[in-house]
Amino acid sequence: MLNISPYVRTVIDWEAMDKDWGRQYMYVSQRPYKGKPEAGLAPGATVTLQILTDAHDHGTDRTGRPRDNNALETFSVTVVGCSYPLPLSKGDRVQLGGFIAEASFYIDYSPILRFHEIQKFQQQQGGGKA
Repeated sequence: MLNISPYVRTVIDWEAMDKDWGRQYMYVSQRPYKGKPEAGLAPGATVTLQILTDAHDHGTDRTGRPRDNNALETFSVTVVGCSYPLPLSKGDRVQLGGFIAEASFYIDYSPILRFHEIQKFQQQQGGGKA
């Protein structure tokens, strides 16, 4: 069928991905994002992050070997409406918020993920026993 793309929608389950990946990522780099005013996306930053853990069971391949997980892989996200540059340093742990499902999609084996916010992960001060 020709010209079917306007009718196809891929849904990304960010909540499940984020949970499986431990809800925190290592900041690697950033570059400016020009925005797409026609799509309602303000300028911001495109950020490269590293996945630290992956708790998902990816099953086995056709030879019966376990499939590798996504730990230590990198991926990019776009943070819409933020000031560039973001106040982050390589190696900072970050969390993402405000997933924009209607502006995120998956094409040619690449996720295009857009968010409203990114913030440096604040480790809670322990009240544990010594």
